[in-house]
Amino acid sequence: MPKIRLRRRGPARRGWAGRAGWLAGGCLMLAGCLSDPAIAPVVVEPKTPTTKTISSFTSSLQCMDTLLWQHGKSDIYIMTSGIPDATGKVAAGTKEMLITAISRMSARSNAFRFVDFEPNPNSDVTALSALIGVQPDFVVPSYYIRGAITQLDENVLSELQGGSVSLPFLDIGASRDRIVSVVSVDLNVGEVVTRQILPGMSASNSIAVVRSGISGDAGGRIDKAGFAFNVAFNKSEGFHQAVRTLVDLSVVETLGKLTRVPYWQCLGLDQTNPTFRAQAREWFDTTPPDEQVRFAQQILSSGGYYEGPITGIYDIETKEAAARYQTDNDLIATGRIDFDLYYSMLGKPGVTARAPGRTGAIANAGGPGIPLIPTDASGERRLDLFLNTDRGPAPQFKQGEALVVRAQATTDAFLYCYYQDSDGTVARVFPNRFQPDAFVTANQQVEIPPGYEKPFNIRLDSVGESEAVACFASAREVGLSLPDAMKIEDLRPIPQATLQSVAQAFDEIPGGNIRTKRLNLRVVPANTVDF
Repeated sequence: MPKIRLRRRGPARRGWAGRAGWLAGGCLMLAGCLSDPAIAPVVVEPKTPTTKTISSFTSSLQCMDTLLWQHGKSDIYIMTSGIPDATGKVAAGTKEMLITAISRMSARSNAFRFVDFEPNPNSDVTALSALIGVQPDFVVPSYYIRGAITQLDENVLSELQGGSVSLPFLDIGASRDRIVSVVSVDLNVGEVVTRQILPGMSASNSIAVVRSGISGDAGGRIDKAGFAFNVAFNKSEGFHQAVRTLVDLSVVETLGKLTRVPYWQCLGLDQTNPTFRAQAREWFDTTPPDEQVRFAQQILSSGGYYEGPITGIYDIETKEAAARYQTDNDLIATGRIDFDLYYSMLGKPGVTARAPGRTGAIANAGGPGIPLIPTDASGERRLDLFLNTDRGPAPQFKQGEALVVRAQATTDAFLYCYYQDSDGTVARVFPNRFQPDAFVTANQQVEIPPGYEKPFNIRLDSVGESEAVACFASAREVGLSLPDAMKIEDLRPIPQATLQSVAQAFDEIPGGNIRTKRLNLRVVPANTVDF
């Protein structure tokens, strides 16, 4: 037992005081003998229960999750370059706040998949390409979010009110103060490949942080004895919670704009708001006609108005279905795919098609979904493949223009697409280094090349009909079964290959059950007059 030596600092006290001192010393000695750090009792435990971290827009994130699911948005790979504090006054974990917000709005829809890779000038596409070689399962994100806490104006508003009363025997005073500060967060969305910030895909929001207090004091004299007391009630809102609220709001706005869903519904704003109606008008005007038709077909199908395939082709069945929808929704029954029809459908979309096995029970959780056709005799979905372009399914291009191919499978499939130029040279254009996953979900349209700013171009330089695109879809992965000569790097000529030889190679894969579609391209001289 360790020795404990008590040092006396004066004459020993007798009586109860002296005995109390020796008693305290004995207790200390006993504690030294019996204490064991390994079994030391907990003197005080936290009394306040833990709670979930929420903000004013937590419910909006959950609303966005449902909205993205209803609009069929899924598997959009995204990352961030961080949201630093440009003011140097708020040290908050903004990146983690952003990840949490994106996770909450993707829990059901799987709309966004966050890739933990921070882009910077020395670590962009080259570094991402290197990661693909090291990690075969790594998917290059299409977009990244950047932003900052751009503003912190403290004490922009300061109010102080007070008063007092003085009497011969009593003094009374009271005061009230309020201090308001403003915090702002800006977010923008950029393309990973080009590192260009997408115009219009931004959010700039501010919030007022209030600190207030009420206090009172009194003093008086009773005969020769004086008394005084003071009471204060203070309320202080924190900057960090304000930043979380701004991040949640800005994520809803920026990613709502990116995916072109009516995000304002999740902010409690009315569909007739002129600002958001103008936003929807811009979306409609910048959407290619076949995409407008395809969107209408999806909503009409989910509502039971349309029973045909989702092709993006405006045919008589689509027109009649649109007219029935317009009649039921107090619109002029023209059957045309116009803005009024589009804006109405934005406000109340049906549940778009979901692939079984990829979203689990979600596929049957909210509506009938889009009928996936064709089907076999038992009603099971049968794999089919549709090819389209930004000029329609029978396109004509002018010499020198670029090609954008759109492929769509009716069920989950693995997709491979090849382009043949005027010299007969063949190269694989999908999957590619920017779209490395050959898997596509049912009824999901794949655009080749991807994105707003294309990472590569397919330019049509020779007049005639010698150029073509062929795509091959299978319910299982067949890429590894192709001949070694065809496993060359994407976007590079395959030696001695033609579209016919590529098709034959796919056909010879045992049990592949390949679905093949070819799209012939017609190129006319650049000076041809359009009628």
